[in-house]
Amino acid sequence: MKRILYYMMFLLVTGNGMLIAQNTIHGKVTDTDNIPVDGVAVVLQTLDSVYVDAVVTDSLGLFNLNRAADQAYRLLFQHLLYEPFQQEISQADAGTIRLTTKDYELDGVVVKAERPKVKVENGALKYDVPQLMKDKSVSNAFEAVKQLPGIIGGADEIQLLGAGAPRIILNGQLTTMSPDQLITMLKSIPSSRVKNVEVMYNAPAKYNIKGAVINVILDKGSTEGTALQGEAGVDYLQKHFATGKAHANLLYSTSNLTVDFLVNGEKGRYFEGENIMARHTLENSVTEVYQSGRGNGRINSGDMRLGVDYKLKNEDKLSAAYTLGGNNIKKNRVAETSFSVLQDAETSDQRFSRTTGEDKVTLHNIRMQYDGHTGITAGMDFTRYNSPSFQNFLENRGQETLTDMQNNSRQNISQWALFANHTHTFATGWTLNYGVHGGYTSSKTYIDYLYNKGNGYEPEPDLLENNTQKEYTGNLFAEVSKDFGEHFSATASLKAEYFRSDYNSNGSKSTLWNDWTFFPNASLSYVFTPQHILQLNVNSDKTYPSYWEITPQITPINSYSVVMGNPALKPYRSYEGQFLYILKQKYTFMVFAQYEPDYFAQLPYQSSTELKNVFRYENMDYNLTAGIGAVIPFRIGEFMNSQFTAQGIRMRQKLDHFNDISFDNSKYLGQFFLNNTFTLSKSRPNLKLDLNGYYITGAVQGIYDLGSVYNVSAGLKWQFANDKATVLLKCDNIFRSNIPKKIEINQANQYSRLTKIDDTRCVTVSFIWKFGGYKTKKHDKVDTSRFGK
Repeated sequence: MKRILYYMMFLLVTGNGMLIAQNTIHGKVTDTDNIPVDGVAVVLQTLDSVYVDAVVTDSLGLFNLNRAADQAYRLLFQHLLYEPFQQEISQADAGTIRLTTKDYELDGVVVKAERPKVKVENGALKYDVPQLMKDKSVSNAFEAVKQLPGIIGGADEIQLLGAGAPRIILNGQLTTMSPDQLITMLKSIPSSRVKNVEVMYNAPAKYNIKGAVINVILDKGSTEGTALQGEAGVDYLQKHFATGKAHANLLYSTSNLTVDFLVNGEKGRYFEGENIMARHTLENSVTEVYQSGRGNGRINSGDMRLGVDYKLKNEDKLSAAYTLGGNNIKKNRVAETSFSVLQDAETSDQRFSRTTGEDKVTLHNIRMQYDGHTGITAGMDFTRYNSPSFQNFLENRGQETLTDMQNNSRQNISQWALFANHTHTFATGWTLNYGVHGGYTSSKTYIDYLYNKGNGYEPEPDLLENNTQKEYTGNLFAEVSKDFGEHFSATASLKAEYFRSDYNSNGSKSTLWNDWTFFPNASLSYVFTPQHILQLNVNSDKTYPSYWEITPQITPINSYSVVMGNPALKPYRSYEGQFLYILKQKYTFMVFAQYEPDYFAQLPYQSSTELKNVFRYENMDYNLTAGIGAVIPFRIGEFMNSQFTAQGIRMRQKLDHFNDISFDNSKYLGQFFLNNTFTLSKSRPNLKLDLNGYYITGAVQGIYDLGSVYNVSAGLKWQFANDKATVLLKCDNIFRSNIPKKIEINQANQYSRLTKIDDTRCVTVSFIWKFGGYKTKKHDKVDTSRFGK
């Protein structure tokens, strides 16, 4: 019953906004590139040239005349930079009017200008997303961010040129949601809602984020008058199996209130598989292992976000947001494994394993923030995460049952954050930003194992794990900044962090971490002219392992491989720097370096006591990367708009004591990306074609040697119905080549070769409809990256 009421309210509100918009004469003004034009004088006349009314378009190019379309009228459009235009109308919706730019000729020279790709403001690289994405075949905020200069994106992750994986924040506000959860949210936000994106290699201290950060700023709608806008869309995705997605959003705004609602859902199936060949040295013999694994499953997921922003008369701002997300994954995996002792050709062992299970995730996030006009910001953020899981593992040798096990686990996490900071600008030009941040996390993990030994499933008490991890954090920071004239600006900060983690495992108490850490950071910018900009960033950070990674659990994958937790895993520090040169606000060149002592990653190890391949997170001695990079946009007339990104890297990972071996692996690699947008037709039909590709020469991860990969993707964008309707046709990973051809381990007595079955080629068809846009007449507009498995 509640669901029916919600649908009725949704349709009522939407329909009401659309009905109002249809009653009075309205429309949109753009240039020939579909960029909204503000400040256009729109004059309404009768057909015999009698003046009736006049308005000026807003920042979105929209206009609304307080007149009903009760007869035929003439509209006149005038702007200093565009040719005059007139149009006769007989209905309320005047549609989209495209103005032609005036050419100002001086002695035969035509002066033309191109908008800058990037602006540098307060140390941040700021990108105008509507301008950069107007021709791209992107449908959500995540896809839009991946297309920005210097950002390298995969299916579910983002890398920043010269800085690795950055943090993501929304509207410059703190959240306790993890990077994965924020990416999921970005996928549910339409790309049309993204106003701009700020890329900071050194995050301001007030964000309570160390290192690089991407700040996604959403369009809050009109700041004058009243507006109701929205968008709805559906996606059909075809890989090995099909998946369907749907999303909708509403944005209501007045001069002091903004309410936005987003909802997103997905339902489908997935397919995965791999083939493994390994030579496992055990005592004085070598066993050759061949394994073929296949899996599939069903995914149901959904996300919802409701946000409210209110501006007081004194310009203070109050904001609140509630996010609800969840998924349900049912999985089924089978594997056939053969073990053959090389010294004895007649000794072989054939096994079959099946894993079935179900994983559920539910997340609630509440954030409230106050921004005062005197420079005070304060707020709170709360995340509740719940993840129950069930798994059944069955292993047979012919008709003999070797293992019949059930595994139940659940993880419940509550995370609080409170913060307050104040910004004060002195008469001398110095700005001081200082504040405090406190956090508390409670993580409860329960795991049991039940084995069927002939009398039904019985618990194994020795394997029961019931732990609680409580963490207390406190931060104090101070940040100073100053512009020294028109050319040089500097920002420096120091943050002191106290972190304590108490651990209780089956009644046994211990303290994992209890220490103070200091994080110095600095950013320097020098602007010779707007055409030549230098920027230097140095920062430090600390990364903690997830709660699941340090839990002493053992999860079988098949007859040969298991995943284990590592209670001895410790956090690692990061020290990095970037030196950027930005030419003509378009081209970016940089050198960078990153040093991470105690860096951890999941590594496999062939056990020296049994025929098991153990996957476990391990601390290395260090991870060291250094390199150069460049972002070069270019265009060929109005037909082709391209961007080339390249970086050359030397990476090294070292670990002296990895079980009973050691490794010190290094590699030079190159990464090359080329994104192209072709304008096939500007008017009718409005067609744009994206053709993107990348090539990566290879990499190392611990004892892994990863081969080269490449990828080619294409997308076609068709807009019609006055640009209110959009159809997208995309094909990702056309040649099924974005998984390394070579995934090999050949280190000391460890040898294995993995071949993944690539099911990432995907054909997507999307339909998007934008509605609303009515405006009243103007009167002179979660970090919980450590959650989960």
